[in-house]
Amino acid sequence: MNKIYLEKIVFIVIFHLFICLLISQLGLFLNFTVTRFYYPLSVIISFLICRVNFISGAITALILLFGFLISGYFFDLSADGQSYHQESIIQLKNGWNPIYGESHSRTMKVWTEHYPKGAEIIQSCIYSFFSKIETGKAINIFLFISSLLITKKALESFSIDLKQQWIFAILIASNPVVISQILTFYVDGLSYSFIICFLSSLFLFIKTKERIYIALIISTLTIGGSLKFTSMPTLAVLTVCILVILLFLKKISSLKTLILPLLCASFLLIFCNYNPYITNLKEGKHVFYPLKGEGSIDILERFAPEGFVRNNNRIEKLAFTLFTKTGSFDKDNMTYKIPFSISQKELNRLADADIGVGGFGIFYSGFLIVLLLFFIVNNKRLKNLNHQQKILFISILPILASVLIISDPWWVRYIPQFYLIPLILLLILEVNNTKIKNLFILKGILFVNILFFFSSVAVLNIYGTEKTYYILDMLKDSEKTVKIDARYFPSNLDRLEEHGIPYKQIKIADDYKPIIRFQPKGSIIIDDNFKKQDRNFVYDFLNRFFYKID
Repeated sequence: MNKIYLEKIVFIVIFHLFICLLISQLGLFLNFTVTRFYYPLSVIISFLICRVNFISGAITALILLFGFLISGYFFDLSADGQSYHQESIIQLKNGWNPIYGESHSRTMKVWTEHYPKGAEIIQSCIYSFFSKIETGKAINIFLFISSLLITKKALESFSIDLKQQWIFAILIASNPVVISQILTFYVDGLSYSFIICFLSSLFLFIKTKERIYIALIISTLTIGGSLKFTSMPTLAVLTVCILVILLFLKKISSLKTLILPLLCASFLLIFCNYNPYITNLKEGKHVFYPLKGEGSIDILERFAPEGFVRNNNRIEKLAFTLFTKTGSFDKDNMTYKIPFSISQKELNRLADADIGVGGFGIFYSGFLIVLLLFFIVNNKRLKNLNHQQKILFISILPILASVLIISDPWWVRYIPQFYLIPLILLLILEVNNTKIKNLFILKGILFVNILFFFSSVAVLNIYGTEKTYYILDMLKDSEKTVKIDARYFPSNLDRLEEHGIPYKQIKIADDYKPIIRFQPKGSIIIDDNFKKQDRNFVYDFLNRFFYKID
């Protein structure tokens, strides 16, 4: 009676987003704009479809509430998040239909109109309902928790105890890309969480044949494939490789059962991604414009040293990013780092949603080396692999293939799924017939690595958010018209509107001194003798002793 059904909790959390995307997309095809009714309707439908007992329903409701409270409190401090991601959400909420018309985008119009918008469509529905754009980030929290719970459910099939199931579930869900982007509108970490939910649902369906996992497979493929240009090819490669493996293992019944759901997901992917893929073709552009075709924009060359992208193959690029310092490219010192070494520059970049190289963390290279040593030392114990270990080894192949189709895997936010491969190898050691000692060392290294990310993200976002609230309160209490140069971050204008602050847009020179900065360093306000506020305890403490952003 009081049993907690993890799969049903995950189903409602993911399926209501799936329903929200489908309703919204159908409305766009019928030339209806996004409305505030789509989101609550999706929640109600999901609860009606999946009947849960009281405790599972209460946990699901708490997950939704927690996601909205956390995301609503924190401001997105990232550059892309505040520019074209939020701009897409704002335009959709304000009535833009990407299937039939151009947007009135105030920044980065080419990205707003030609990038996939699976996440932004759902987030625009949430924004319409709550009238607070930051609540749209809640889907990151929803998927992080969902990936944790569904992974725990999948790990119940392996011969490890309850404690180890939760340890591995936490390690798998807590991808550094997910952590660094969880309070932003970036979609790379979200893409990883969907991949985990898809793989776990597929595994559980093959094992149990329960229909709830079919619904999760379709939902995760549809939303997960609609997030960015690389997400659809990544999921396609994963799916095809898994089907080939099932054929090789002669799992014919599973193959037959999966054909219809996969065809359904393929149709829904086309339906939900009419813009940009079909609209690009109708406009005579490359299907992946603006990244490919005439007039394409090469964003990779901008962030890498000259010749690095062209002169290195994928394996070389991947190896470099796994074993170099965390942060931006150091063009004058393109070297590998000493494992387990720490520098202040690395620590400063851990909260960056768009880490360049070494994006899996400061201890990740050391973890990979120690993991290799464990396999070498325990070579004799691993000679006779059990059935679970063989399945785990085979499961690495689709993931590796999905990584290697990416031309520039040095940017780890393009290949977050690689993070799963070493964890599968660690799980192989865990389920070995002969117990392998001291595996806590490997898990400890990863936990410390993850803790660095969590702490950095927490400190940066608490400080930046409290500073932003301080500025907003100061502007509002002064009862003056704010003179602002939003530059590439027009979403800051919506922040002023949400807080009832009148403003006037002007151009402010770069060398003008008396200004107030919003986050990140883009939008600026003339410091027009606004009424200063008392800093709250948290903001004041961090500003004085721990963290400071000019």
